[in-house]
Amino acid sequence: MSSVYLAIIHYPVLDKRGDIVATSLTNLELHDVARSCMTFGVELCYIVTPLLRQTSIAEKLMEHWESGYGARYNPDRAQALTKIRIVGDIEEMSREIRAAGNPVVIGTSSKPGSEIVNYEELRSWIQKEDRPFLLVFGTGWGLPPVVTEQCERMLMPIRGRGDYNHLSLRVAIGIILDRILGERGGDHERDDRPA
Repeated sequence: MSSVYLAIIHYPVLDKRGDIVATSLTNLELHDVARSCMTFGVELCYIVTPLLRQTSIAEKLMEHWESGYGARYNPDRAQALTKIRIVGDIEEMSREIRAAGNPVVIGTSSKPGSEIVNYEELRSWIQKEDRPFLLVFGTGWGLPPVVTEQCERMLMPIRGRGDYNHLSLRVAIGIILDRILGERGGDHERDDRPA
């Protein structure tokens, strides 16, 4: 089975008007994504931001949980946060991942597009491939073409029951990881049904 990496892109991403912007990190993003990565065996999650103040805040939060009072208070959280790495740009992240092999880059979007891979196909691909996989997630209003053009494929969007489609990033990441890396691939039929 291949190693799986995540990238959460805070720059470059789109805003509501389609302009390229940088978005802010959140404390919840770090904690919740770290725990999902630990739960599903993700190798590492890169948080990509060039904003030095954002990086400094995130590093202080992580230091609190990894070696400060938080590490004694909740050691499990410290362990999960080892799955997070903050980098200044996509190129820095790419150099690090390429040290482990030439990755298969899969983009994500809440909008349908071309070159789609579904969850079952991606799960099978990860199990058969020797190369590492990088799943790229955009913040704000999504990834711009300059990023999606670097992706081999785009992952099928998560669809709910209606037209509303605006999950938080950390919830979407949890759903996607369960579908592609979970014990049963997102198939939640119960095994304990009466015969």
